[in-house]
Amino acid sequence: MKNKNISAYVAEIINSVAKYGDRALMSMTLKYDGIKLTQNTILVDQKVISSSDKGIDTGLKKALDSAYKNVYNFHKAENSFIKRRWSTRSGGMLCGQFFTPIESVGLYVPGGRFSYPSTVIMSAVPARIAGVSNIVIATPARNITPALLYAAKLCGINSIYRIGGPAVIAALAIGTKTIAKVDFIAGPGNVFVNEAKRQLFGKVGIDSLAGPSEVVIVADEKSNVDFIVADISAQVEHDPQAKAYLITNSKKVIALVKKQLTNNIARQTEFIYAKDCDFAKLINNIAPEHLEIMTEKPTKILSQVKNAGAVFVGHYTPTAFGDYLAGPSHVLPTGASAKFSSGLSVLTFLKRSSFSNYSIKSAKKNAPLVAKIARAEGLVEHANSALLRGK
Repeated sequence: MKNKNISAYVAEIINSVAKYGDRALMSMTLKYDGIKLTQNTILVDQKVISSSDKGIDTGLKKALDSAYKNVYNFHKAENSFIKRRWSTRSGGMLCGQFFTPIESVGLYVPGGRFSYPSTVIMSAVPARIAGVSNIVIATPARNITPALLYAAKLCGINSIYRIGGPAVIAALAIGTKTIAKVDFIAGPGNVFVNEAKRQLFGKVGIDSLAGPSEVVIVADEKSNVDFIVADISAQVEHDPQAKAYLITNSKKVIALVKKQLTNNIARQTEFIYAKDCDFAKLINNIAPEHLEIMTEKPTKILSQVKNAGAVFVGHYTPTAFGDYLAGPSHVLPTGASAKFSSGLSVLTFLKRSSFSNYSIKSAKKNAPLVAKIARAEGLVEHANSALLRGK
């Protein structure tokens, strides 16, 4: 489907949800997921979430507990470095900023080929630590697994909508009888979800427009070829549009890696032979979602990195660790957007406001200056508003 057709198709879905509400959601879930929902089953029963630990494998439960703990500790530490309120004084003028959490957030957990309990943790934990009071999750009906339910339980999520795709993005942005409108939608999705977020931005806040996943691996002649092959294979496992880059100063490494990759994986991989001095330049130009530095002196390259969603340093830190366990959220900027945006974090769910407070003396001093600029712009009433305080 071409971009123009995707846009029109998604617009039609949004209009349908706006017009028919829950009926549209149920109809599309039956059409695309083959699952028949009623108005009473769009929302997962809270009892199912609260008892989810009974239906999950013990080993997986332990792994999810560890992931939750690491992600919580990381974002708790991040939060401690965020100064929620500050001010500066100059004469009789006081100015500053304060941060407040977004009140209601919808987290989209993608489905399709896989179910992602990890994305629940990676999205919900920073939102919770930011102080968001109402957090709901939406995910395709067929992806409601015991692991996903348990991840939601860990994060204190009580509302899970078993609806996926652009339809639920529309429902979260507009509101239906069953799904309450939220202020902000976060979480990755396919091209249809992205298009829905793009079209609905303004009615609702969004985190980003996520594209296919990508990794850049930087290696030298001493890098472990098996590690490189494994990490490239893991990256393109996401979907047929996922992309891997291998940047190295060793033609031998390129040859050995190519020899071990299947044709399909090799087609999704770009091999770049470069000199050491060009590594950082290439990285910053690609601005990857994930960056692995598997060279003899990785910290030297790390010090020159400006554009990357998440960096994995050394031979024993694969992207997979960051996807599941390390701590920082795995919801990251893609498609070179790391040049201007960041991964999901506590800051994603905070709003920044400024404040100003003038004393009478300071107002009298500054009013004529404000009036001068206002009149230069032709805004006479602005000038009058300021001068009234200067009398």
